[in-house]
Amino acid sequence: MKKVTLKPVTLILICLILIVAAACGSPASDDTGDTSGDTSGDSAAKDTLNIGVFLDTGTLDPVFMTGKGGYLSVQRTYCEPLWDYDLETGERFWVLATAFDPVDGSDIHYTMKVREGVTFSNGNPLTAEDILFSIKLNAEDSRAYLNVKVFDVEKTTVTDDYTLDVWYTAYDPSQEPGIVQMQIVDAESYDQATYSDNPVGTGAYAVTDYVVNSHVTVERRDDYWGEKPAVKTINFKCMGELSQRVNAIETGDVDFTLVTTADIDYVESLGTATTEVSNVGSSLIAQYNMGNTSPLNSVEAREAVSYAINRQSISDIAYNGYADVINWGASESLQEMQDRYLNMSELYTDSYNIEKAKQLAEQSGLVGKTLRIVTNGDANYITAAEVIQNGLEEIGVSAEIINYDQASYFSFLMSENEYDIAINTPVAPSNLPCDIFGNYPVFIPQDWNGADHDAYIELAQKTNATYDQATREDLVYDLLGQFNEHVLWYGLCEVPLVYAYNKDLKNIKHTVSGLTLYQNMAF
Repeated sequence: MKKVTLKPVTLILICLILIVAAACGSPASDDTGDTSGDTSGDSAAKDTLNIGVFLDTGTLDPVFMTGKGGYLSVQRTYCEPLWDYDLETGERFWVLATAFDPVDGSDIHYTMKVREGVTFSNGNPLTAEDILFSIKLNAEDSRAYLNVKVFDVEKTTVTDDYTLDVWYTAYDPSQEPGIVQMQIVDAESYDQATYSDNPVGTGAYAVTDYVVNSHVTVERRDDYWGEKPAVKTINFKCMGELSQRVNAIETGDVDFTLVTTADIDYVESLGTATTEVSNVGSSLIAQYNMGNTSPLNSVEAREAVSYAINRQSISDIAYNGYADVINWGASESLQEMQDRYLNMSELYTDSYNIEKAKQLAEQSGLVGKTLRIVTNGDANYITAAEVIQNGLEEIGVSAEIINYDQASYFSFLMSENEYDIAINTPVAPSNLPCDIFGNYPVFIPQDWNGADHDAYIELAQKTNATYDQATREDLVYDLLGQFNEHVLWYGLCEVPLVYAYNKDLKNIKHTVSGLTLYQNMAF
């Protein structure tokens, strides 16, 4: 029987979220790809776990890996964060830290205690120096600085081998949940050149083999500080084609993988596997270029595009109806979510209104123009772009779709303005509205500037610096008022994840940050 769970506090990481490529409902070929490093797909061995992953970014360095296709979960087998948050309860559990306490009630000054008796896979002991080194390493890189965005790296110091004196530059409620993306590296041995294919971490496993776009093999560590995993070897097989992953579940070549909503019925019919569907705090949006050179440089033009989008069609075609249409600009499963945030704009209460879209397109001078829609090459993103393209044609607006590869897409959005509509997925490890609506317009500026921009950013900064939750929620409401007034982007639908796995597999655990804890699994 199909198992469907809707998780209110799940999230998939910024950078980049585990979005599954759309495809057919049943496997198209018997090709399961390169299985180098495989010890066979026979789960009867009980000490070997085979996982299907995809979209390798070409490095195992924890500073530079992204979450696309499950590789952040691969990383978690050999590297670890300071703490994480349980999906079921939303509560923190300690990993490499054991305490993080405010000093004299301060909201920017803390004492962090580091777990004793932990060693890296190279035998070096974990100390507070490694934590501080990792914080600085993340702070220095534009792709990772959000993990430690308010850490004051100059004032934060090591007080002894297992204690840090931590300072923030300002309070930010998203910092503690956000730091789960930072995996701790060995200060003595860290080198970008070697960590790319031979990373050193404190995790329950160590990497023994890695071939880009083929496989990663990890072996259980006998000297691991925590509870020993039941599985000795995990083979991660990179399977770029959806049909590969579905076939691999059918043949038993993999025990766990991500598929799409189109494959649920087929996987369930096999009798040997089951599926789990979750809303993961991730949503699909149409993000707008608001710059003067874009045809969408007016609110009326952005409203015209929004009214022309058939969001239910995106859900039906890309996600087979499993993706709920959303009533604001983000997933409705965020923490600190309130009903008053929904349907604040007529764009959501009167959505897909072609007549209104035509009027606004004429009024804004959009008719006859050509818009550039960009995606990351994901099949679901492309489907959404095609639905938007069709809607624009109905109001006399042309559109060209430009698809980038996943590795360069995020950098493109951060640095380029050569698009009009970007299909994107705003997520944050904190799973907080203040983080997504407050920080995305800073991190991905959309070529927006001027007095309205400055007022929005000022309110966003105030919201994210507010410690009291009730006050912060009121400020989010005010921020959403400005967000809807200027139409920074348009919320389309939830992005569900579909896990397919061997029915004999147990202890399947996920974190609020969107990771699957493969090291917990057993047969």
